[in-house]
Amino acid sequence: MRLWILCASFLSCCVAFGQQPPGTIAFEVASIKPSKPLPMGQMRFGMTADAGMLRYTNVALKDCIRVAYRVKDFQVQGPEWLAGERFDIVAKLPDGSSQDQIPEMLQALLAERFNLALHRETKEHAIYALVAAKGGPKLKPAEVPAGNGPEAGGNPGRGGMPRGAFSMMMSPEGAHLKAPSATLSAIAEMISRFSERPVVDMTGIEGQYDFDLVFTPETMRNMPAVVRGPMPPPGGAEHLPDAPAERAGSIYDAVQRYGLKLEARKAPMEVLVVDHIEKAPTEN
Repeated sequence: MRLWILCASFLSCCVAFGQQPPGTIAFEVASIKPSKPLPMGQMRFGMTADAGMLRYTNVALKDCIRVAYRVKDFQVQGPEWLAGERFDIVAKLPDGSSQDQIPEMLQALLAERFNLALHRETKEHAIYALVAAKGGPKLKPAEVPAGNGPEAGGNPGRGGMPRGAFSMMMSPEGAHLKAPSATLSAIAEMISRFSERPVVDMTGIEGQYDFDLVFTPETMRNMPAVVRGPMPPPGGAEHLPDAPAERAGSIYDAVQRYGLKLEARKAPMEVLVVDHIEKAPTEN
């Protein structure tokens, strides 16, 4: 099974953030529909935008909140179903607006259609710091950095993947994460979904690099059930292998290949706490 995560430039964010009051600018029109169930063993979702339209496919509300308030996935705290209920969103940007204003428009959309209410807190949090290992990083620069080619959802880059995209494949051996053009911050956020603690990039390294990580997840936080569940063997249950597949190494082993390491630390972290949100949006 393959999971696509499309990351456009407006998805970038930092741990500290400032709230933008909703309502200053809004989408001209927006359609929000529950995503149709996919066949067992399949999962796909995307988040793309161009000068005139935003298209989110099979996205969780937690992802929408993350983008709207420019925070990391692990900075959003609320009911568990925030990561499970999934929607298709198509919205038209007003004339003269830019992609930089999409987070502000999403804030207004979530407040209007899902009655989202939240507040902020700063908490001491156990994290993994992504840092350079002894001997220094061993990173392969991206062949075509995401910012120098078509945005996510445009023409594909190496391996047929959109620029700036991640490809995730799950198998009995573990997780296989490929990112031909990703920042260290983006990699840290992605592997946070598979580790017991949030991963925060503290390398201080800029630029985009080519990653190919294979590892056994510690957990499967905030991933859809169809991704978390076991993969059916080819041909059905009657074709189960005689012996279990050899498991991949840990996330720590995977990042060490790139001259990086994960250090257990504690750090103050600002989080968004969801006080209220509706499971179903108001009508289109």
